[in-house]
Amino acid sequence: MSIPLLLLLGVFLFRAPSTVASGVIDTDYYWHLGYGEWILDHGRLPTQDFWSWTFDGHSYRLTQWLGEVLMAVAHRLGGETGTATLSALLVTLTITASYKAARCYLTHRVSAIAIAVVCNALLIQLACRPHQFTHLGLAVLTWLIADFLTRGRRRSLYAIPPLMALWVNLHGGYAVGLAYLAMMVGLLAIDGYVTHRRELLRDQALPLALAAAAGFAATLINPYGWEAWLYAIQIAGLKSSAGIVDEWAATSIKAEVGLQYFMVTSAVAAAMMTARQRPTVAQILGAVVLGALGWSAVRLSLMASVMMVPLLAAAFASTPLATLVGQSPERVSRALALALLVTVGALSIGMGRIDKTTERYVAEHFPVAEVAFMKAHGIEGRLLNSPEIGGYLIRHLGQKVAIDTRLDLYGDRPLFEFLFAMRGELGWPEYIARLSPDVILINNPAALRQLLMATGQYRLVFEGPSYSLLLRAAARPDLPSIAPDSRRVDVIFSQLKL
Repeated sequence: MSIPLLLLLGVFLFRAPSTVASGVIDTDYYWHLGYGEWILDHGRLPTQDFWSWTFDGHSYRLTQWLGEVLMAVAHRLGGETGTATLSALLVTLTITASYKAARCYLTHRVSAIAIAVVCNALLIQLACRPHQFTHLGLAVLTWLIADFLTRGRRRSLYAIPPLMALWVNLHGGYAVGLAYLAMMVGLLAIDGYVTHRRELLRDQALPLALAAAAGFAATLINPYGWEAWLYAIQIAGLKSSAGIVDEWAATSIKAEVGLQYFMVTSAVAAAMMTARQRPTVAQILGAVVLGALGWSAVRLSLMASVMMVPLLAAAFASTPLATLVGQSPERVSRALALALLVTVGALSIGMGRIDKTTERYVAEHFPVAEVAFMKAHGIEGRLLNSPEIGGYLIRHLGQKVAIDTRLDLYGDRPLFEFLFAMRGELGWPEYIARLSPDVILINNPAALRQLLMATGQYRLVFEGPSYSLLLRAAARPDLPSIAPDSRRVDVIFSQLKL
């Protein structure tokens, strides 16, 4: 058994038993799964929103429907273990495709799998969501292009249109794949022009441009046609995504994702500087463009790391370190890899059975106790809730919500209105009066909670670890009002003083 296969099996065995990989700690997981199950049950795609009372009946395009259906199939086959296994399978396939891309430049298999794992290391931590299909799509795309550029196999380009046709239905990140194709065509054209190599334009840039055009046309093969392109543009233009959602914030080296991306970009730079063979103009410009792209947003840094694999492999191939690694006995490396596989597999399965970290996280960050209280007492009505728990409420409470994390549906205004009201900003009374909710489920430290209770409009009937449940002052007299937990209030004030 080869070392790369052993390591890939190790990645799968490490991730598959993990409840974190299932997606239950991700706010988007619940509505993704819900849509997938709805499609399986009804045999068609939804055309309107039916999960919020604020946007009920609003037109909605579910462009990542196929990714959600696959999540639902995995869940029906094995519950949370099923979605965790799907997540593990996707990241393993992504690393496999990256390994194949690296192998186009490296003859040494250990070096190729090492580069693939290093560049995709953070993907191993991701929860099950449709964006994992984009990472796999990018890895396959880099492999196809690398195979064409290094071995001249034009038949590799024939796979690009089918890939894009499938990808456009799995996740909106297909737009990044199109951008990568355009970038590669442009870089090859610039390289050929600068170096006066007409054969580069004729034999590489032109065939890739034709494949890219065919791939672009193939993205029309989706239930919405060209409107799927509008969806991608709409998401890119949301201010709420760029300014509030963590994964679309600028990448910082102070965070784990930023540190990992710094290591990847530094490795690419170091390999290019120490390589005996001078990098091409296209490779240098590609490293600069992808480097800038990755630092612009956390989610893009994960994608850029996948696209960095061919650059790192090409540069590393002619470094002194690559020569040294290639001389090491593969028999020893195989024995170590096998021992690591057995150890990782045993520990992962054991920890997956006894680890309660995920269960505690869900209980502390999602309204588990609050939902149980609402169900036990039959509390219903127009529910105003925090966006991050909207998906959980949709799935576990079975009631329509005011807002959730489907920002492509709500747009910027409803989210910012809620955030300003939660902070007690000017205009919060008008916001509450306009929505007129019967039930409010809001973060414990929110200023809006204190204001609503102080004005007597709403009263506190339940306080969980992170969220408070408020009802109209005159509603449900059978449920007594309770006082806020003074210990929790003291903690909040002590944190504010710090």
